[in-house]
Amino acid sequence: LYTRPRRFGKSLNLSMLDAFFNLKYPKDNRWFDGLKVSECEECQKHRNAYPVINFDFKVLGVDDLDTFYSDIEDEMCVLYSQYKYLLDSDSIGQEDKDFLNSVIHLKLGHIKLRKAITRLSQMLYKHHGKKVIILLDEYDNPINNSYGKPFQQDVVGFMRELLSSALKGNDSLHFGVVTGVMQIAKESIFSGLNNLRVNNIFSNNFDESFGFTDAEVRSILEDNGHPEKYDEVREWYDGYRFGGKDVYNPWSVLTYVDEGFKPGPYWAGTSGNDIMHTLLDKLDDNGFRELQDLASGKGLIKSINPQVTLSDLKNSRNSIYSMMVMSGYLSAIPHDDLYELRLPNGEMYKVFSRMIVDHLDEKISEADSAKHISSISKALLSNDVDGLERALYNLFADSIGYQLLSNESHYQMFLAGLLMSNRGGYIVSAEFENGKGRYDILLESSIPTNPHVIIEIKHTKSDADDDTMSKDAERALSQIKDRDYIHGLKGDILLYGIAFRGKEPRIVSEMMHQ
Repeated sequence: LYTRPRRFGKSLNLSMLDAFFNLKYPKDNRWFDGLKVSECEECQKHRNAYPVINFDFKVLGVDDLDTFYSDIEDEMCVLYSQYKYLLDSDSIGQEDKDFLNSVIHLKLGHIKLRKAITRLSQMLYKHHGKKVIILLDEYDNPINNSYGKPFQQDVVGFMRELLSSALKGNDSLHFGVVTGVMQIAKESIFSGLNNLRVNNIFSNNFDESFGFTDAEVRSILEDNGHPEKYDEVREWYDGYRFGGKDVYNPWSVLTYVDEGFKPGPYWAGTSGNDIMHTLLDKLDDNGFRELQDLASGKGLIKSINPQVTLSDLKNSRNSIYSMMVMSGYLSAIPHDDLYELRLPNGEMYKVFSRMIVDHLDEKISEADSAKHISSISKALLSNDVDGLERALYNLFADSIGYQLLSNESHYQMFLAGLLMSNRGGYIVSAEFENGKGRYDILLESSIPTNPHVIIEIKHTKSDADDDTMSKDAERALSQIKDRDYIHGLKGDILLYGIAFRGKEPRIVSEMMHQ
């Protein structure tokens, strides 16, 4: 079992194994010429020498149980149709041929399909006289995407029987390779499978076999005529640690090149986020505050267990972090017997910005969020106080309920979440100590010509008058200077004091240089 985040090359590696071992391909193919395996004489004895079953679980829908069963029947039909030649085999009995025909013509039903991979491997063994290699891709996809739904246990039960029958006590099996995002604990899925070898993100073996290395990224940029983009790619897509190696997100790097070297959260837009949204919805205020700390650049020290059960995810916050690490949302660096968790790169800062906004108010659409972020950021960085007041009011008036605006912390959390999207030009942090206290929000510029920005927020009572609101904004601005929140910053610094009365902001600003 190989577990890695989605889009890091698991399917590609299974395709490689299929190409090397599957006897349906001609032995004189040149796919592996010049590669290290072609120099291994012992390896060549196994090349294109075995029947192979290759099944992909990520295509299965789990909107409801009927869809799941229907997709299983359809995909097994596609799989079995590749082996119609077995119907003419003298080594296959009539009962097996009837089973094969029933699957191909969608007449078997999902109950008997629990043994479908096992039955197919037995037929292939009888016909070819060679044991079968089974490749199962994204085995946990239907399990993850059914998480929290009323039919979850039905999906888990089906997968348990399908996998256990195929991989446990199957005399027709030579070996099997399974991939997934995470390892569902053996007692939940791989029931009784004692010879399961697991390679996960903490394993040193094959640590560079999933994702791009630094040298590979440099080569990609060089080959595409833009070696000067290296620092940008590293900022956006590096930061993952598999075993003892640092790797880049390969999907995002390739999409970045394909999109004309324009950085963006490409990986985050692909499928497979269902379980993450469900888990985040279950976080309490303390858990969400930890997520905000991560989005502010802080590290969290946590224990991580790469093997989880579904019941763990319901009851343990640490299990949620384990899931986030295994899924690629966080990087985990060993720290004594624990791990330090951090956001790996600029792409994940964009993702967390969106998560925070979604958590605080689900009514904000992605398009509206992008519009508000753009107008707020533009006004903020250009010292346009009137424009910033309008942009903030429009944001809150369009979406935010008054129940979310009860104290300074809520305003700070929401605004910091939005401003995380400036990651790349700015390092955004919140509630960090500096000078003589803790500032609310800091945007530290990574571009010398752009100003740093410090924001202090005050909450004005709903029944207060405009004069009180203005004084609160001035008090916030004075606090930045009095407590020396600008300590250590060099260059232009924009200071903002913001007072919120319900959905109305009152803002004062000052430009400083040091």
